[in-house]
Amino acid sequence: MKFAAFILALACLTISRPAQAAGSTGPEREYELKAAVLYHIMEYVEWPKESLPDQSGTIQIGLLGNIPFAAALEVLNGKPLQGRKVVVKKLDKPQDAGECQVIFISSSEKGRVSEIVSELKTRPILTVSEVEGFAERGGIVNLVAVQNRINMEINREAAKQSRLTISSQLLKLAKVYPR
Repeated sequence: MKFAAFILALACLTISRPAQAAGSTGPEREYELKAAVLYHIMEYVEWPKESLPDQSGTIQIGLLGNIPFAAALEVLNGKPLQGRKVVVKKLDKPQDAGECQVIFISSSEKGRVSEIVSELKTRPILTVSEVEGFAERGGIVNLVAVQNRINMEINREAAKQSRLTISSQLLKLAKVYPR
């Protein structure tokens, strides 16, 4: 049932509508879609128990880089997820990830993707980006904007290395690496 709701949400998100009617500019609308897709992706990821401290009751998303419409992603702040609340915070560098379970890496970090992925690859952190080729280069999830839609690319091996379990239902909706 939950999977059917996810499919319905993705279908609704991919329906194009005029930017003026939606109240958002093209790039702003893209980040709104990415935030919604990211939230639903997180519903289908299992983190190792030790990476979700019981006392905090949160799932933390770190935003890394210059995100032009960060407010579109910050809207996830306080949303319930897996019995916890989502906390969104800005990061200056990957080493600041601390207690984050998710890191969204902006396209402004394109030149540092290899360094960032290397820094985070063995930690139980879902790395998500919008940089072309991110999943092929060792990131876990790449969100690719294509004609008012957000397509997912998922690197199954990178997720395994980070000790994350991604639902097979989610994998069916994505381009999966390695092929």
